[in-house]
Amino acid sequence: MKINLPENIDLAHPERYILAIYIRPDKFSFSLYNPVDDGSYFYWEIDNEQHADAFSNFKDVFFENDFFTLPFRKIRLINHTSVFTYIPGLIYDDKHKKDFTNFLFSENTGKFLSHSLQSGITILHQIPEEIYNFFSRTFVNPEFIHHSAPLIAYFQVKSSRVNALQMIVNKNGKEMNILCFSRGKFLLGNHFFCEQLQDAVYYILFIWKQLKFDQLKDLLHIAGDTASKKELPEQLKEYIYNIVPVNIVPEAHFDRIDTKNIPFELAALTLCEL
Repeated sequence: MKINLPENIDLAHPERYILAIYIRPDKFSFSLYNPVDDGSYFYWEIDNEQHADAFSNFKDVFFENDFFTLPFRKIRLINHTSVFTYIPGLIYDDKHKKDFTNFLFSENTGKFLSHSLQSGITILHQIPEEIYNFFSRTFVNPEFIHHSAPLIAYFQVKSSRVNALQMIVNKNGKEMNILCFSRGKFLLGNHFFCEQLQDAVYYILFIWKQLKFDQLKDLLHIAGDTASKKELPEQLKEYIYNIVPVNIVPEAHFDRIDTKNIPFELAALTLCEL
């Protein structure tokens, strides 16, 4: 599939652009943008057309479009996986990564990567060996990032400005991330599979109660797909007073851009420091 980039993407100077590839089990997507060029953001989802697996479809598109191999300013690979954990940075050391993975995970079927955040935690996450090897061979110094890292970095800064506990729910389809903060301090993070909407409601209220959030004072932010931002507040408004839908703000990168299909965690990469 040949991709025709829009006129606002000027790759005569690729060193000015950041390429972010979102690696998901069911579908790959990518974004291109120039951090200092307002309205330069471009997002594309790769349809699963020729092959049963998403990675093979991505490789077809990769080899048909030469721009992927240009010398971009940064290459960021966002790894969407449920095989991960958060570890306090004070006790994590990459030299003992194998000890952590052997202790924390029952199945070691891929490559484990670590990513340390300014919040003081390290995310240990797994990526298929084949995918890791392909991108490591293809790009120079690519950054592998767990999909929750941009959410943590973005909302940590937001939460530091508010004198209340905050829960962030990012739900897309049958998957959901829950993150909790107290004035910039990371309290908890987890990932859930939710077959039904009521499953998501249960997990949210269970964590809300366990962390002793105040239903009148503390805040619940809901990001993710359009359906979730509409349905979850309806289900939760009887239990939680302050519910705030989170949209991709029309700051410089997203001015005049239709953002409804852009995953919030991918957009957050342009709005936070990682």
